[in-house]
Amino acid sequence: MLYKNLHFLSKVSANLLCKLLGQPSVSNLEIQLHDQQVQIQQLEKQERALYRVISKIRASLELETIFRTTTKETCKLLRVERIAVYRFYENWGGEFVSDFEFAETGWDDVETLGKNTVWNDSYLQEHQGGRYRNNETLVVSDVYAAGLSQCHLEILEQFHIRAYATASIFVGKKLWGVLAAYQHSQPHEWKKLEIQFLSQIATQLGFAVKQAEFLAQAEQKAAELYKANQQQDILFNLVAEIRESLNLDTLFKTTVREIRKALRSDRVSIFQFDLESNYTSGKFVSENVLPDYDSAIAIKVKDDCFAEQYAVAYHQGRIQVVSDIYQAGLKDCHIQLLEQFQIKAQIVAPLMKGKTLWGLLCVHQCDCSRQWKKSEIQFIQQLAAQFNVALEHSELLEQFRSQANQLAEANHALELANYQLEKLSKLDALTQIANRHCFEQFLEHEWNRLRLTENYLSLILFDIDYFKNYNDYYGHLVGDECLIKVAHAAQAVLKRPTDLLARYGGEEFIVILPNTNESGAIKVTKLIQKSIQNLQISHKKNNFQYLTVSLGVAIAIPSDKSSVQDLINAADKALYKAKEQGRNRWVCAATL
Repeated sequence: MLYKNLHFLSKVSANLLCKLLGQPSVSNLEIQLHDQQVQIQQLEKQERALYRVISKIRASLELETIFRTTTKETCKLLRVERIAVYRFYENWGGEFVSDFEFAETGWDDVETLGKNTVWNDSYLQEHQGGRYRNNETLVVSDVYAAGLSQCHLEILEQFHIRAYATASIFVGKKLWGVLAAYQHSQPHEWKKLEIQFLSQIATQLGFAVKQAEFLAQAEQKAAELYKANQQQDILFNLVAEIRESLNLDTLFKTTVREIRKALRSDRVSIFQFDLESNYTSGKFVSENVLPDYDSAIAIKVKDDCFAEQYAVAYHQGRIQVVSDIYQAGLKDCHIQLLEQFQIKAQIVAPLMKGKTLWGLLCVHQCDCSRQWKKSEIQFIQQLAAQFNVALEHSELLEQFRSQANQLAEANHALELANYQLEKLSKLDALTQIANRHCFEQFLEHEWNRLRLTENYLSLILFDIDYFKNYNDYYGHLVGDECLIKVAHAAQAVLKRPTDLLARYGGEEFIVILPNTNESGAIKVTKLIQKSIQNLQISHKKNNFQYLTVSLGVAIAIPSDKSSVQDLINAADKALYKAKEQGRNRWVCAATL
C-alpha cells in the first residue's frame, strides 16, 4: 500500500515537472507507447498475412487460381464484403473479371460485379487510366459524402456499393488493372494499414500476371518448337513417301491431308494446269478441306489474268504469300476468283515438271485473314521442291502403273476363270446345287473332323416318288423344272452354312448335317418333306395326286470302326424301306 502511494506521488510529481518544462506527460507517453505497440502488432499481423498471401500466389502458376485465392484471402483479412478485379482494355475501358472475384455470404448474389461486367469509365478512358497510371490509391469511406457525380453515384448504387478502396495493378510498367475492396452494408473508415495492405497485394498480383505472361510466352515457344518438329516429321515422312510411292493420286491425297493438319489451315489443294490453255485454265485435282467450306475438286477454273501477271513469276520459283486478299494489291479478276472459293489468305507454291509449270500447291485460309509464319512458308517450299522431283518421274510411274494395272486385270481374269471352273466342277449344272463330287469331298472332310470331336453326323437321302412316270407323262423339260423346284425347296430348309444339299444322281438328293443328332436330323427331314409337299406340283401318275418324296435318314458318330460308306449305305437302306412302306414317308436307321 505504501509502495502504491509512493508510485502515485512520484507519477504526479513527474507529470507536474513535465508540464512546467513543456514536455509530454508520463501518462501521454505511456498512451503513445501503447498505441505504438498496438500498431507494431498490427504491422506484424499484416506482414504475416501478406506473407501467407504471397506464398499462395507463388505456389500456383495458374492465373485464375492465383486471383481466386488472393481475393478470398484479402476479403477475409480486410474484413470487407467484396474484393473484385477490374481489367483494362486497350482503349482504357474495361471489365470486372468474374473468375477473379470473391464476396462474403449475403453479397455474392447481389448484382455480381464479376459477371464480366463492362464498366467503361469515361474519365479513365479520357485520361488513359487517370490516377491509377501514377499508382495512386482511391479511398471513399461513404459514397454519399464523397462529392461524387450523380451518374457515378447511380452506377455505385446499382451494385449496392457504400464504400470502396482501390489500388493499381501494374505488370512491369504497364497499368494492367485495379484491385478493389467494397463495402455494401454501411460506410467504412479505411485505415492506413488496410490501404497499404491492399496496395501490397495489388503489387504482388502484378508480379503474378507478369510471371503468367512469361509462362505463356515460354509455352508458346515450346508449342512453336513442337509444331516445327512436327512439321519436320511430316516433311520427312512425306519426302519418304514421295520417293517411294508409285501412285501420284494417293500421294496427293496424303500430302494435302498432312499439310492441312500441320498448318491448321482451312483447305489445302493441288491445282493442275491445262497446258494447252497457256496457263489460263485448269482444275483442282486433290484437296483436303474442312466441312464448313465448299469443295473445289474438279471445278474448271479460268483466269485470263494469270498468264500475263503470275505465270512468269511461278516459272522462276517464286511463292505467293497473301495474308489478306483485300490488302495485297491483287487485280479485281483475281480477287473475284479467290472469293469464289471463300479464300481470305493463301500460300501458293509452283509445282514444276521438269522445266514446265505443271500446277500449284495451294494452302487456303477461308475464315479470316492470316499472318503466315516464316517456318510455315519454308515448310511449303520444301514440300513443293520434293513434289517437283515426283512430277519429273510421273511419266515413268504412270507407265509402271499402267503395266501393273494390265497385269492385275489379267490376273483377275485368270482368277475369275479359275473360280468359275472350280465352281462349275462343284455344282450340278441343272439345279445349281452341289454335285456328287462336291458331296463326297465335303462328307469325307466332315467325317474326319467329327471323328476327332466325337460328335454326330447325319445324312438324309431322298428321291422323288414315281419320277420316271412324271417324266414320261409331262416330258423331260417339265421334269427338269421339277428337279430345280425340289432342289430350291429343300435348300430353303437348310439354315446353317455348315449344312450341304447335293444332287446325288437322277432324281436323288442327299443332305449332310454336321453336328446333328437323331432328333435334329428328323426335324430337318420333316421340314424338307413338307416344303416339297407345299409346292403342290401336280403328278397324275402318283397315288397322292401331287409330287412327293421318300426319305431315308442315317446318323453316326464317326469313328475308326465305321466308314463314310457305312453311313451312306445306312441312309440308302432307310430310303428303300420308306419306298417299300408305300412312299411319301421317311424312315430313320439306327445310329451307327
